[in-house]
Amino acid sequence: KGGGGPDNGKGGGKGRRPGGKGGFADIGPIKPLEKREDAWNPHHNSKAQTDEAVKLERATKALLNKFTPEKFDKLTEQFLELEINSREDMVDVIDLIFDKALFEPMFGGMYATLCTRCMEKFPEFADQQNPGGKPHTFKRLMLNKCQEEFEKENCVQEEVDRDTAESEAKGETRTPEEAVAFEASIRKKAKARMLGNIRFIGELYKQRMLTEKIMHECLIKLLGDIETPEEDYIECLCKLLTTIGKDIDQAKAKLHMDEYFTRMSEMSKNEALVNRLRFMLQEVITLRKGGWRKREAGEGPPHPQHGGPRGGGQGRIEKGSGDVRKEASQRNMQRGGGGGGPPPPGRGGPPQGGPRG
Repeated sequence: KGGGGPDNGKGGGKGRRPGGKGGFADIGPIKPLEKREDAWNPHHNSKAQTDEAVKLERATKALLNKFTPEKFDKLTEQFLELEINSREDMVDVIDLIFDKALFEPMFGGMYATLCTRCMEKFPEFADQQNPGGKPHTFKRLMLNKCQEEFEKENCVQEEVDRDTAESEAKGETRTPEEAVAFEASIRKKAKARMLGNIRFIGELYKQRMLTEKIMHECLIKLLGDIETPEEDYIECLCKLLTTIGKDIDQAKAKLHMDEYFTRMSEMSKNEALVNRLRFMLQEVITLRKGGWRKREAGEGPPHPQHGGPRGGGQGRIEKGSGDVRKEASQRNMQRGGGGGGPPPPGRGGPPQGGPRG
């Protein structure tokens, strides 16, 4: 009985009566809507756009797989000729560079230099969601990627839970041994990616793509809790300081750096930490005392008194040396009455090979 029904001819009807009182006026023919050029449209990639994206991905991967320090200049010229036609294109290229840099951390400096060249050459794109805001540049998108990777937490457990749920949905089950092995594999990959990421962030800072302020924020987060520190964070902290220490440890940052190393010294004395991490902390502390001079192959560990090199043995930051190792040896002596056997060759003590009782 709404007003849209036909007129019943009784005068009281509420039907449509063109021109009548209370009805709709006759407005004549309606002009079709015209589509404006700036009208909003949902984003759907056409087949041509999808094909172009696949082509760009293949070309980018092919070039990245050829990169070596010797071929860097030649391949960089080709890399800068890639057709970057949208923000999405640039994000895809950044993701590929990032993955490559994390997979090959020994070439992190080379890929960081490539990023600076891309920053200078690649175009910028307006922010569609905020037309008056800052444009999307290569540097801005790269910083977003760094932050996204750095702030990933609990991603390992999430991946394990997700994979387990998918397996259960398919009716698949894992034995307890298989579940443990799978989780260990995921954690190993995640840790390798985290360490590669922190090293790459350091290389980007050395190329002045990241600011000193960002580096201090990273260091503060990695220092975390002295009493119950995250082991992975400690390893990342040592890796980052080994990468950027010489550049960031300047007069204007001395107060901050002194505070960091005071906390690191306290952590290196934390017996709850595994020795490997305590050695690692001690190595970085010694590295700073030596003016951030990294040992060359064939040099022994720094002298405990002044941080200078001494002969014999190859430097290994993971193994560590110095005060922490001495403390561990003394504790073993106290617990076992000299237990643990004689000291290893090259660390003092009599040579091996004597008669056995």
